[in-house]
Amino acid sequence: MVSLCILFLCTRLPGILALPLFNDEAVYLYRAQQFPAQFLFTIHDGKLIHELILAALARLPWDPLLTGRFLSIVCGGLTVVGLWLSGKMIGHSLAGAFAGFLYILSPLAIVHDRLAIPDAMLGSVASLLLAATLRLTTLPHANRWHAAGAGALVALATLVKLPGLFLFALPALVILTQVEAPGGNSQRWTLLRTALIVTLLAPAAFAPFNYGGAESHKIGVPNVMLRVMQVLDNARQIGEWAAVTMPLPALLLAGAGMSIPGKRRLALILIAAACLFCSALVVIGSVLYPRYLLAALPLVLFTAGLGLSHLLRLTGTARYLGIMLLVTTSAWGSSLIIQYARNPADTPLPAVDQRQYIKGWSAGYNLPHVYDTLRTIAAEQGGITVISPIHERVVHTGPKIYLKNDPFISFIDIDFRDVHARVLVHDIAAQRPVFVLLDAEEVAAFDVERRFPELKRVGEWRNPYSSMAFYLYAWSP
Repeated sequence: MVSLCILFLCTRLPGILALPLFNDEAVYLYRAQQFPAQFLFTIHDGKLIHELILAALARLPWDPLLTGRFLSIVCGGLTVVGLWLSGKMIGHSLAGAFAGFLYILSPLAIVHDRLAIPDAMLGSVASLLLAATLRLTTLPHANRWHAAGAGALVALATLVKLPGLFLFALPALVILTQVEAPGGNSQRWTLLRTALIVTLLAPAAFAPFNYGGAESHKIGVPNVMLRVMQVLDNARQIGEWAAVTMPLPALLLAGAGMSIPGKRRLALILIAAACLFCSALVVIGSVLYPRYLLAALPLVLFTAGLGLSHLLRLTGTARYLGIMLLVTTSAWGSSLIIQYARNPADTPLPAVDQRQYIKGWSAGYNLPHVYDTLRTIAAEQGGITVISPIHERVVHTGPKIYLKNDPFISFIDIDFRDVHARVLVHDIAAQRPVFVLLDAEEVAAFDVERRFPELKRVGEWRNPYSSMAFYLYAWSP
């Protein structure tokens, strides 16, 4: 176990800041700095526990991005521990160790354990839920307290990130099929009801505050045919992402895990729970990203760990197959770890991750240069006001995080779509020099250079991997 933890840290700490600030990270870190002023937005976003911990860490005198990403690394380490504990719970410590090793080398985890977003934390809760649920299968007489414990972990997952609620599939399937219940099916249904009630306590408590309401824009398409097409496209995407990011050799090992005599039924249940979690995303989601699979990863990799340990105990072709899949997975993951530490842009990420983390407006390349430029201008002019659109984009949120204590810089948000926006900027500029930060998409969307002729471009920072750019304008009537 200690060796796994050391290996995990050796693969995660290098390159912790290699990727620039990502838009979602910026939003969470900014709200953490403003806590409790934006607490209602935190509840509305449905990532309560993650943001509360970030708020506590924001009081530390360190780089906020570093502390946020280190929190995710700690969560990834807890996932490794949870997988090891899962093996220990059913007397297969080697399977748990293999699962932890596969997690360390999983491309999905390699990337997202180093981002200050809640997905790594949700994955760690999922692994602990797996261990607690597997413990139910070893108890001679599981009672309501044991079921309540599993329900409490699902509730915790829900408070980390709202889709954590779908992890209830795991204890539900295990209770109904694997738990020893002297009272038969009647007692199993009693345990299931207990787990469900405890699970729903957390979201019910925050329901009056519209917990997770911000996720509604990611749900559903009103037209039935469009909905069907969306579901099919979601299923295709998740299949592709799983093959690339889990990765495929690990999925094949999970297939081997489902053929183990005596453990076949348990392995099938774990894969079924992972599939149900992903199916819920497929059916209701209109916006999906590979990182959403991180919560299902422990279930798949533990099954893969069972399969690997079984294959290595056999002889002949089966043993060589296990070794080949292990070597392939290790080479796949090791190559990505090295590439990511050197330059994340060179790693073979899924196209949607390339767009979000590397090439799009949400990737904060050059932001440190933007901060330095604003500091210099503010000091020279004795104070400036930086105006931003009301939308949460990394080019606006990043400076608010890193320049919040600069006495010469103030920030104001306005709606650039408003027909009176030009007058409002003029009135603000009458009090103090005004500068406007925008990304290339905003410049085009707001038709800035035609609608605001007084804005003169004084700074430009181009993304080194795409046509995206950040622009700084000065109000100069």
